[in-house]
Amino acid sequence: DDNDEGGASSMPQSQFAFSQIDPDQSQYLDAPRASEKVKLDALNPTARNQVVTDLSRILLFKALSGSVIDRTKVVPEALGDNFKKERVQMAVLNEAETRLQNVFGFRVRRVPLKMEEDLPVRFKNRLYLINEVADDADGTHSLNIHSSHTDSTVEKGVLMMVLAFAFCKGSSQVRSGQMKGAGKKTRWISEFHLYSLMHRVDENIPSEPPSVEGKKKSRHSIGGSGRKSMSPDDRDGGVGETPDIDILLERFVQLDYLLRDKIEEGDGSSFAGEDGKVVAYAMGPRAAMEVGRKQVINFCSEVLDEQPDPTMLAEVDEDEEMEESEEEEEVE
Repeated sequence: DDNDEGGASSMPQSQFAFSQIDPDQSQYLDAPRASEKVKLDALNPTARNQVVTDLSRILLFKALSGSVIDRTKVVPEALGDNFKKERVQMAVLNEAETRLQNVFGFRVRRVPLKMEEDLPVRFKNRLYLINEVADDADGTHSLNIHSSHTDSTVEKGVLMMVLAFAFCKGSSQVRSGQMKGAGKKTRWISEFHLYSLMHRVDENIPSEPPSVEGKKKSRHSIGGSGRKSMSPDDRDGGVGETPDIDILLERFVQLDYLLRDKIEEGDGSSFAGEDGKVVAYAMGPRAAMEVGRKQVINFCSEVLDEQPDPTMLAEVDEDEEMEESEEEEEVE
């Protein structure tokens, strides 16, 4: 890859392949220092290969299981007690990425630059495996390496619906929240508005979010919030095909497909809590990298049989141009 430099951006193929529109630009791994590469090459060849192999396996298993990958945890785990003190972390990570790319077609990427600037510090250490192997029209390669069973297909459909509502029905006005600047351009949709819209699509989905107690159950119990929107004994159609939305939303947040925050509603929402804030959702970094805002915009236009909103497309283009400009300044 001629453009594979530290801090550069890539335009990978979407894992979900909802459309042929490229997802948001993601960041390459930082290039290791020359001293790190020298130290890594100086290790015993057998030990060096074992460390790279272990990290490659950890990254692959976590990615295919949908787990969040934290660089500060997976690299030390692979190095083990014998090599933790060796300053070769980035060199090992880059070697592992090269192996994953050569064998499986995966590249290790970081959160999109403009999104990373507005998110909590923990997202700076997030890593994601992106599939860059060219696929055919039927998505054969993706189907071979990613789950394609019914439950997975339903989850992907729900995620696309939530992203569409959040991006096309949400608001990007400035509001306070733990995500700090993420509310400046990111479109947030309150949970009450989101559930109301999803209920219109499928009447088996509750029209309101769960209670505070119900949310606790969704986060800490396999059984979810206790108000099932799917009958486990009837999976042939109707209510049987409606998943437990409470559990799915929690899962999407945990996997970085969605962001969740408590924000202030400018219109003084009647659903606000005692602190005057409501829970809201927005597109997360993983969805931006695997699906992308332009895909969501085009998905909405196809559903509505309309042309894509030029204002929304221009907003995405503006962000990408700013990222490219900042990257050029860094290189200079």
